[in-house]
Amino acid sequence: MHNNYQRLESSSRSLGSSSMHLPASPPQYDDIDDDSNIQSTVHESSSSSSSSAAAAAGGGGGGGGVYMEQFEIEDPAGIVQQSLLNRAQTASKKFANNIQTRIIHPISKMIDPIYEGYKFLQMQYEKSILKIGNPLVIKRLLYVLIMMLIVFGMSKYNTNDSVNGVSVGALSRGKFYDMEKLSNTIGRIIDAKSMKEHLEYFSSIPHISGSKGDIALARYIEQYMKNNGLHNVEINEFQSFINYPNKQETFLRLADGSFNANLYEKHNENMEYLAYNPNALNTVDTISSKFLYLHYGTTKDYENLKQQGIDPKGKIILIKYGGDVPEPNKIHLAETYGVKAVVFITPKFESMQGDVIQRENVGLTRMAPGDILTPGWSSEGGYVTRLSWDKSETTPKIPSIPISWNDGEALIQKLNMGFKFEDGFSSGDGNSPDLQLKVSNIDRPVHPIWNVVGSIDGREQGDKGIIIGMQRDSTCYGTIGTNTGIAVFLEMIKVFTSLQRRYQWTPSRSIYFASFDATEYNLAGSTEWIENQKQSLRKDGYLYVDISDLISGDDLHINMHPFLFKSVFKALFQVKAGDKTLLSLVERNKAENNFLEMKNYIPFINLVNIPSLEIKYKGRPYPRNSCYDNFQNFEESNIDKQMLKHAQMVELLSRIVFDFAESPLIPYDFKNLGNMLFSYVHDLEKYTETIIAPLTVKPIMHFDRLERAVKVLMDVGAKFHKWSEQWDEYLNQNGGLEPPVYSRTRWAWNDNMVDFNARFLIREVQPKRSGYRNMLFGMPFDASTTGGGEFEWNTFPFVRGYLSKQDFSSAQNEINRLAFAIEDAARNFLNLV
Repeated sequence: MHNNYQRLESSSRSLGSSSMHLPASPPQYDDIDDDSNIQSTVHESSSSSSSSAAAAAGGGGGGGGVYMEQFEIEDPAGIVQQSLLNRAQTASKKFANNIQTRIIHPISKMIDPIYEGYKFLQMQYEKSILKIGNPLVIKRLLYVLIMMLIVFGMSKYNTNDSVNGVSVGALSRGKFYDMEKLSNTIGRIIDAKSMKEHLEYFSSIPHISGSKGDIALARYIEQYMKNNGLHNVEINEFQSFINYPNKQETFLRLADGSFNANLYEKHNENMEYLAYNPNALNTVDTISSKFLYLHYGTTKDYENLKQQGIDPKGKIILIKYGGDVPEPNKIHLAETYGVKAVVFITPKFESMQGDVIQRENVGLTRMAPGDILTPGWSSEGGYVTRLSWDKSETTPKIPSIPISWNDGEALIQKLNMGFKFEDGFSSGDGNSPDLQLKVSNIDRPVHPIWNVVGSIDGREQGDKGIIIGMQRDSTCYGTIGTNTGIAVFLEMIKVFTSLQRRYQWTPSRSIYFASFDATEYNLAGSTEWIENQKQSLRKDGYLYVDISDLISGDDLHINMHPFLFKSVFKALFQVKAGDKTLLSLVERNKAENNFLEMKNYIPFINLVNIPSLEIKYKGRPYPRNSCYDNFQNFEESNIDKQMLKHAQMVELLSRIVFDFAESPLIPYDFKNLGNMLFSYVHDLEKYTETIIAPLTVKPIMHFDRLERAVKVLMDVGAKFHKWSEQWDEYLNQNGGLEPPVYSRTRWAWNDNMVDFNARFLIREVQPKRSGYRNMLFGMPFDASTTGGGEFEWNTFPFVRGYLSKQDFSSAQNEINRLAFAIEDAARNFLNLV
């Protein structure tokens, strides 16, 4: 069998090499470039140019040499040389005479009276100074006075469109930029047409991770960063498990021949249109079994079957994408019930054909994000330890494949017995026709993925950093799923570099722009990047902004850490949406701390506890990870034809990032954190009551120590807030100048804010879930993907995890440990200053 997926070279130097064997498709187009051809062409051109230059100079045996020899034979040397010398002497004398009479002489006549006047005034000046006092002292005083007047005039009457402040160097301490003027400029820089062009371009190339389309867009982003002046731009290569759909030996059919699933969207047999799940397990032989329908495949759905006396063990089950349980957890749950294989049914999209096939990651993200064969450690380099498939807790142990709604409905219609679900379909009673399944994806255990990272270095606390991250890869074209975010990401790069050029501005702290690969493969790109430098991120990272499916509807939705409340709502008030502000579009219940989807914010929150932010327009269902998520359908859906929502997102996110990059004090809202933690503790008590209520023997849980710890944090937050008000008042009274002692205290507060976050990371060498170390925020294994609207699932994950297992002793120990961590972090925050 021909294989288009040979192992790629690990060295980053091989990115442009003609020896690189990337997947031949998608897409099917000519090689992006061929360095060997380019080098050959350049070599030939330079050789040709060198030969021509040598010929023109009369060297070598070319035509130029012959020409010079003929010239010497045809002209007697003595006559020519004598004639030329005479002409040259005559011409030079004439030229010198003209300069003397026409230029030098008239200028001297003009200068002489001026010089005489200058000498007269100087004499009067000297006489006047002698009358006043010591000439040396008087001259110095006059010089100082004149310089002061010049400086005053330049600062007061400067017509250049600039801002106050100094960009770099020691003199920048205690001097700050006009933040309001800078931030108000952002909206005028944004170019909607440019974003539309980027959206269309990135949507023209299928870009599965590790494919030619993927590296083509990575190079484009790299060059865009360099062209716009970002620093330290580089492509970071990692190796990760990647699998690709195989055109041969993959099928789903009934044994009697009455049904054969169409596994290609639009009947197109190119690789990107074929059904598969990233990180899915292959089958060795064809699986043949009875099949059942289990709605969304939740624990409740299995219990409903059990009540009907229907056993799913040894069966192939059909379940729908979506609901409150993530797809990898559905696979994990099916394993525990002894299911043979899972067939995912794509939702029905009314405006599209029924052959839409979504492709979703089935690596167990809730156990550990990242490369499924290196859970908990970096996969950088070709010689790291990699687990076998059966040893990794992140890999699915049963095969799966997605199908379209039409094919899923056709199979369900053959089941008319068993439990009837709320959608009207029946589960079947286990006596269905035999369903045959074979999955033969092409596996690449060590395959290159590429992150692209560039930065704007900070001038004052350059070690502190904001990370703006976006998903680049897609299982097909990814117009809404990835490219709406890419368009905004690139425009934000242009916004910040334009501010640099226009105002000679450099942010107080560094801003990093990161394009992450392999997001659809269990968040491999972002997780491996973090695992490779988690120590520095824990010490220096203080904000992560996630940009992915940014524009998919009309409802403005916000996920944010409680620290970000003040800055986010200030920016919402400043950005216009027609004749209103974006603040008017935010309902109270849409501003949440609900980071539960499979997004790149997961490793930032759960591995290094960097406060994260996600703002986007959502509300309309779209065919995520399907080839129907393309530019044509984006235009026809009229979600944002004029790119107005994109422009609003650029301005809103840029204002927030600017606030965190330039504010002298990192604008963490400690007051809001304390208030929200207090409400989260009450939410935890409520969740505990729902777990305990059905039990006959009811354990007693104690939360008083945790409540006291939160009150200590609230008191510390109030003291910090008071100091920041005093600092701000002092600067206002002293014209914005900050003395060194205040600078040192302010830097200490900023350092303590980042240290505060790091204190909630557990230190166990081998935690039960290697991708989850945050005690304060993060997701429990069984958390609802939608948040459910009932509980704050993204808070106190370890406590909630023990409670869901009814391990009350461990839950109480975790509550006590959490109380100690909060109080310790609060007191250290105050004492370190």
